[in-house]
Amino acid sequence: MGDGVRLGVIGAGPMGRHHCRTLAGLPGVQLVTVADLNVETARLAAVGAPGAVATDDHVSLLADASTAAVIITTPNDTHAALIAEAARAGKHIFCEKPLSRDLASADEALAAVASSGVKLQLGFQRRFDPAYRRAKAMLSGGELGALELVMSTTRDPAPPAVDYMRHSGGLFTDTLIHDIDSVRYLTGQEIVAVSTAAAALFLPPEGREEGFVDTAVTTLRLDSGALAVVTNSLRATYGYEVGAEVLGERGKVSVGQEELTRLRRFDDSGVRSDHVVSVLDRFGEAFAEELASFVRCLREGTEPSPSGADGRAALAAALAAKRSHEEGRWVEVAELG
Repeated sequence: MGDGVRLGVIGAGPMGRHHCRTLAGLPGVQLVTVADLNVETARLAAVGAPGAVATDDHVSLLADASTAAVIITTPNDTHAALIAEAARAGKHIFCEKPLSRDLASADEALAAVASSGVKLQLGFQRRFDPAYRRAKAMLSGGELGALELVMSTTRDPAPPAVDYMRHSGGLFTDTLIHDIDSVRYLTGQEIVAVSTAAAALFLPPEGREEGFVDTAVTTLRLDSGALAVVTNSLRATYGYEVGAEVLGERGKVSVGQEELTRLRRFDDSGVRSDHVVSVLDRFGEAFAEELASFVRCLREGTEPSPSGADGRAALAAALAAKRSHEEGRWVEVAELG
């Protein structure tokens, strides 16, 4: 692979393996170490990167002075502690969302990043999708005039296992948080208040008993007074669906891409087309571009985006939505501190 920015990956689950494949083919990058509690899983993730070492000890990865940065793709409840640990080790950090599952540990992680002077980028890949980027450019250019209403949705093919939700924090910090970041990104506005209605309609009994939800409708009030409505479902059955629509005084812009290929079949049973099945089907290009952008920031000394502050803002709004669901009222984001 040759010389380049030396990176390590912590966490060799599905997203970690995908990032390893991306890094292995990214010019000017050298993937040197993959760490996972299951060393065999780490070996499988490292296969495509010649010379990459697999280990079950992330501490040794962080102790390697020649490694400039780490990619963190571990369960959500480990993110804040690993960010802080990596920052203290002097490593630049790319971490999958969310920043944390609570604001206290998020702030501790951000304090460690600030005191160490390292760079931190959060994994909100929709910001790197071509359609979202074009919509952002149109909105920033004022083509729609004054903003009035935003609609965003995320629908997963099937709900995750309850044990996964115990680590992820559930729909609010694992799914809704993407839509929250999308709203902030597209509009350039902050979310000031949140109202959520949510339900557990198809989760297994233990998921319901532990307070997890599978379906939610969230209303966001932006700082201009405009509104956003987000719908989330953990069971679409037909595949993975993500979209956004922004209305302004001069029209609207809509982002959506459900077709896996640009093919439709017409016959006596009607009109049919295929549909994206997974998040990787829909955002493969965006996942690659976010890592390329992170590496460019390391080379050029620029600040990455989305930043730690973006991650905190999205987390605060997601936690406000959770509180709104639990307490049945509008929640000001400022209440969370």
